[in-house]
Amino acid sequence: MNHPGCQVRRFGRIRSLVILLCAGILAMVYVPTPSAVNAAPVMGNQIQPLLINNSYVLFPGKLAPYTQAGKLMVPIRPFAKSLGAQLAYNVQTKSISVSLLGQTVSHIRAGQTTAEAGDGTAFSMGVAPVLRDGVLFVPMSPVLGALKSARWENMLNNINRPILVVQGRQGVTLPQTEPWLSTTPFTGLSGENYNPFYPAVLTQEPSGKGYRLRLSVINTSGFVLPKGSAALELIAVDSQGQAIIRKIPGPAGQTPKAAALSFTVNIPSAAEYVIYNSRTAGLEH
Repeated sequence: MNHPGCQVRRFGRIRSLVILLCAGILAMVYVPTPSAVNAAPVMGNQIQPLLINNSYVLFPGKLAPYTQAGKLMVPIRPFAKSLGAQLAYNVQTKSISVSLLGQTVSHIRAGQTTAEAGDGTAFSMGVAPVLRDGVLFVPMSPVLGALKSARWENMLNNINRPILVVQGRQGVTLPQTEPWLSTTPFTGLSGENYNPFYPAVLTQEPSGKGYRLRLSVINTSGFVLPKGSAALELIAVDSQGQAIIRKIPGPAGQTPKAAALSFTVNIPSAAEYVIYNSRTAGLEH
């Protein structure tokens, strides 16, 4: 697998994810009820970013994934939405099901290690889902394995920073059906270096009726980037699937290799996940 601009080294497909803890992050508040709107941002740790359909996906604040018994625990609702999967809640069994590309995993419950595949077969997830501060965290690898519609790989970029790549099997593109896809894709333009800036730290603080995001990144392009050659994009998707898109000019001056930078942008509402992309133009590989 080759991702333009990332220059990743294959770290091998894994079944039990042992995730390297990346940078600490102070992040956005997840807003499940109106009473949480005025709550202060919560502290979280950002596990290595996911690369889904060649775009970075970050889960902020109390939605930040973590590891338990060697498995990556993801907030199931935002994670499912970031893939384009469908989520349903069964009132009688008090469990959820996830459907993606014609496959379904059901009977997922907090504290219960078993779930049910699409053919009705029960399987063990190894780690029981956990309800933390109103958010259900589920082990990612057994759920995706049972769905049989996505694959994942651990990789390192060219400065040994970890990336977890999630894709559809056999070249199938994951749906990601949220409204932000109606915009022109910020990717794949001829002559451009895609995603040269690795997302290291994301912080948030209240600002008026919205939030001020600060994203710290590292130049992993392998090039000294000329002034005005780069641009960034943040897409904050909320619990209703509404997307706020912010395109940000790149560094005002020359950017050395492996240099750390930070960018600030305002958004009018909190988000369940943030899609992040960057690009540069006029670089020869």
